[in-house]
Amino acid sequence: MDLEKNIVLYADMLECERKNQPIYYEDEHALCIQDTYNQMLYCASDNKKSAKRMVEAMPESFSMIVAHDMYTDQYIKERFHIACTLECYHTMYIGKEKPVVILPEGYTMRLLDEHYLPEVMSLYSMEDCNDEAYLRPCLEDGMAGVFQNDILCGFMGVHEKSSMGILEIKPEYRRQGLAVALIHQIVGMQMDRGRIPYGEIVKDNIASIKLQEKAGLVVSKELTYWYFP
Repeated sequence: MDLEKNIVLYADMLECERKNQPIYYEDEHALCIQDTYNQMLYCASDNKKSAKRMVEAMPESFSMIVAHDMYTDQYIKERFHIACTLECYHTMYIGKEKPVVILPEGYTMRLLDEHYLPEVMSLYSMEDCNDEAYLRPCLEDGMAGVFQNDILCGFMGVHEKSSMGILEIKPEYRRQGLAVALIHQIVGMQMDRGRIPYGEIVKDNIASIKLQEKAGLVVSKELTYWYFP
């Protein structure tokens, strides 16, 4: 399957291909690939016939399935007895040069070390990902923080060495351009490491969609569909 025909929608699968991750099914109409770091399965198909064969070839063990269309929905439900419970858009920086990081006067940017883990956990609002076992590896992979003097005003990182996220700004420091600066910082860090600078946005999070567009990222027109065992 040619993923290059829609690089924003298929950014996660292209990142898996870049890392030479195992492929469980591929023909000219469908692809199933797994990220061995987090055991997530990614799949895409452009017709039901290939989708059925692809789901039959999926491994029994996975942390979740991310589908890039609804052709697989019926067959995922039938085989694994799970339903789609989350829908997300993809966002991606498609520029060739790293974006310029611009901070308001009086602010600085630096990488966070493990000493900031308790503060990150106290501030991060996404409960499903807010525990030490999840966030410590993200911190070690590279998490940027914005400071005013020695006060941490906000931060951003990368989910499981793949998608950009973990973005949080303290309420009193919002609407000053700090979130855009952090996005540009993490985009640059991903590009420096040869990774595809992409992220996910929950379908109804209009504020995040507008923020990504303000930062110059492209938001996919299509959704991805998430299935949790």
